[in-house]
Amino acid sequence: MSLKLRLLLVTISLTVASIFVMAVVSVNIAVDESSDALQESVQEKLLSQNVQTKEAIENYINNIESQVRAKSYNLTTVQAAKDFIEAFNTYSEQRSALTRAEETQLMGYYTNDFATRFSELNPAEYDSPERLVSPLSTVSKQLQYDFIAGSSLPLGEKDGLINLNNGTDYARAHSVFHPTMQKFLYEFGYYDIFIADSQTGHIVYSVFKELDFATSLKTGPYAETGIGEVFNAANRLSNPDQVVFSQFASYLPSYMALAGFAASPIVDENGNNVAVLIFQMPMDRINSIMTHGDKWSAKGFGESGETYLVSPAGLLMNESRFFVEDYDNYLKAIQKKYPSAAKEIASRETSIGIQPVDSPSSRKALNGESGFLEIKDYRDVPVYSAFSTLKIGDYNYALMAEIDVAEALAPADEIGNSLIVSALIEFIIITSIAVAVAVWFSLKIIKPLITLGTACKALTEGEGDLTVSIKASRIPEIDRISNSFNVFIGQIRDIVAQTKQDADTLASAAEELSATTQQSASLSAEQKNQTYSVATAMEQLTTSINAIAQSSATTKDKGIEADASLKENVERVRMAAKNIELLVELIRDSSGIIASLKGEVTQITTALNTITGIADQTNLLALNAAIEAARAGEAGRGFSVVADEVRTLATQSQESAVEISRIMETMNSTSDKSVSAMERAERAADGGIHLVELVTKAMNELSNTIDVLLNMSEEVATATEEQNVTSEHVSQSVSSINEMAVEAEQGANQINSAALELAEIAARTRNAVERFKV
Repeated sequence: MSLKLRLLLVTISLTVASIFVMAVVSVNIAVDESSDALQESVQEKLLSQNVQTKEAIENYINNIESQVRAKSYNLTTVQAAKDFIEAFNTYSEQRSALTRAEETQLMGYYTNDFATRFSELNPAEYDSPERLVSPLSTVSKQLQYDFIAGSSLPLGEKDGLINLNNGTDYARAHSVFHPTMQKFLYEFGYYDIFIADSQTGHIVYSVFKELDFATSLKTGPYAETGIGEVFNAANRLSNPDQVVFSQFASYLPSYMALAGFAASPIVDENGNNVAVLIFQMPMDRINSIMTHGDKWSAKGFGESGETYLVSPAGLLMNESRFFVEDYDNYLKAIQKKYPSAAKEIASRETSIGIQPVDSPSSRKALNGESGFLEIKDYRDVPVYSAFSTLKIGDYNYALMAEIDVAEALAPADEIGNSLIVSALIEFIIITSIAVAVAVWFSLKIIKPLITLGTACKALTEGEGDLTVSIKASRIPEIDRISNSFNVFIGQIRDIVAQTKQDADTLASAAEELSATTQQSASLSAEQKNQTYSVATAMEQLTTSINAIAQSSATTKDKGIEADASLKENVERVRMAAKNIELLVELIRDSSGIIASLKGEVTQITTALNTITGIADQTNLLALNAAIEAARAGEAGRGFSVVADEVRTLATQSQESAVEISRIMETMNSTSDKSVSAMERAERAADGGIHLVELVTKAMNELSNTIDVLLNMSEEVATATEEQNVTSEHVSQSVSSINEMAVEAEQGANQINSAALELAEIAARTRNAVERFKV
């Protein structure tokens, strides 16, 4: 994987991860804050709804209390109580006893009409009718028969009978007071209105004439129910302004529906308790208040909000909203939690007085507390619940205002979804920008490195172009490497250029030296031949003076030519000596330059060793970082990738340093060989100079001898006697000259060999630096 791709992956990964984490955190914070704000808003709203509903119920209860108090004070009511009590007590005397058929019909009402309706509304049968009928007095049976069992009016409409037309005082009193009571009941929506004799407890009057009519609230079957409770409580009151309330509870004459009673004493003009006025409070009115006329949404309760009242026994006192709006799912939820209650609710088609409510908030409210909680309601669904205590008489009722948590926090979910969409859009935009910036940034970083790599590759694999220069990238770290590379290449370029120039000069001097030595060798050979001829002539001279005299002229001519040639050779040898000395100086200069190059190479090698050491340490540090990242687990994975990349780069740097070191070692070896060859050339040149000096000396001596020979040739004619002696001396001199000529020829050959070797060294040096472009 290339460095560019790695940089892109690392940069994009870090950017994407950062943006993702930031988006998730921002969305979570926003959702949490909106949830908290919504919860506070819901709390305020539910508490307000609870208070408003509580005020409505309290106003209604206060209105009932006022009506009971006012009605019990009413003179008509007082008179009605007196007349009904008196007529009740004399009814058996004024009406004939029940016949067996009438008693059977009365029992049939209990066992058939009432029992059938009761079975329709309740899953279980009520107690035996005999238990309800047997405690009844004669007058109770007579009145129940006349107004209930004997009435042709259907069940639930017995209040339609106004006048019995049986001639009794009760019939006359009923026809007088019943219409007024009935009108009042319908006007204010009460379930029933009772007048009970304070002495006997008998219910002497009832609007609807149910099974409790004419029974005793002291000894009868309903003495222990709510109506008996309020009768006894009101009958004990000494203050007629007081009103007592019973607990709402199931009431048999009302088919086990919830029933609550309010009562106040009826006092005569003397302040004596005559009777007790009892109102059976209408559950439908309370239900209408608590259900807000079934207009929950219109009243601001949303899709799941509701208020409901819980009795001290923990039973629902108004219809559940979900019973009204979503009956099937409501019944399924109750079936899971309260199977028997669900069966009864389905049978009676109402949840009032049947469905249990046992939540933390309802328990607190029944204990007199108020507040706000998040709970699971009777459906086992999370709701926000605002609760308070409603006081009715001496009893605490729990008034609840609730809404599903899911609906209450739905705006927060919508906000969260909106934020998520916005975050995704921002994420895509920022990620796109980050990718573009990462691509640009990676190219910005990688381009100088590619240029540097290309330059290094050209030096190792190409034609050795030392004119290459890396431009500044405006990245300080990379520019430091580029500048160092440019300086190093400049130094190498200068060294190679100087070496190439010196090699050209050295090659030229070597060629010139070789030509001179070849010419010297040719002259020496010729001189040897001439000395050989002189020696032959001298031998002939000793045997024949005449021949010597004859050839003396020739010898003189030859001597003159040899002297001229010898002087010319002497001058050439002197020039060769100077060229060899110049060659020696050039060799010494080249040797110094190559030694300096060797020093630079040594410094570069030292720097490369330092770089290699740094790469090793970097590799080790990266390895340690990778190990630490592995220990850190998932949190260190990103750092582990970076550590691997650093280790890979360190390895590549180390390999590049090793490659450059190898090249430097090759240059160092070549420099050593060049220095060694130049040192040998210097020694050979020194030897050549020495030989040239010897040749020069011999040639000078030869020149002097030839001069003497010429003089002697001139005197040969006049001094033949002295020729033998002179010829012997000449013969010896010629022998010496011959030996010197041989030595000069050998020296010239050695100088020529050294010059050839020096030329080869110059050629190799030139070939070594020729590949570099300077």
